[in-house]
This record gives sequence, structure tokens and C-alpha cells, in this order.
Amino acid sequence: MWSERKLDLIAAKALRTLKVRNASLDIILLDHARIAALKARFFKKRTEPNVISFPEPAHFPHPETKRRYLGEIYLNRDILRRSPERAKPLLLHGILHLLGYDHKKKADIAEMEGLERKILKKI
Repeated sequence: MWSERKLDLIAAKALRTLKVRNASLDIILLDHARIAALKARFFKKRTEPNVISFPEPAHFPHPETKRRYLGEIYLNRDILRRSPERAKPLLLHGILHLLGYDHKKKADIAEMEGLERKILKKI
């Protein structure tokens, strides 16, 4: 099973590969019911609740650290338990969302998926 600590290490490696320095994020594992409720509360699109990202609002103060706080990534613990191989792709997908990537347009989808494939090969 994936622990938040192991996922933190993967996230750090992904951020290094993406050349993102002095940044941090939080990774939270939720069971299916809790992540589904969270997704229903904040998103209209009804897709599998596997990963949800909440970027930190611009200019949100964090005086306790000099690191840039990217935001929070919520992962479905039940999916990771059933399919551990999905952990890296889902986590990376969440990180890219925190960095401003999305998949609303076809060109955005192609860019994001291409970057995901490239980074997954390196991590």
C-alpha cells in the first residue's frame, strides 16, 4: 500500500524532473466515499473520484516558510489499494493541475498527456 510518505518522495522527484524548485504540496489519501463526497461538493463533472487537486490561491500568505506552496492533492486510497500501479500517474496528474495544466481543450489534453508520459518515464 502507498503511504503518504512514499507519495511525498515520488512528488519530490516529479517536481525535480519538472524543474520546480522551493515548492511544497500536501498529499491526502481518502477512502472512496470521502473523496466522492469532496468531488461532488466542488465539481459538477461526474467522473471517477480518483484524484482531486486544489491549487493554493495566488498570493496566499505563508510566512512560516520560504517555499512556494502549490496546494493539495487528494488521492483515492481504495483505488490505490486495488491498483497500486495507478499511484504515480494519478499523483503526477494532480501535480500538473497544481502547476496550472488542464485538459479542457484538445490541445491542452495532448500537452498534458505528453508531459505525463515523459515525466513517468523519468520517475
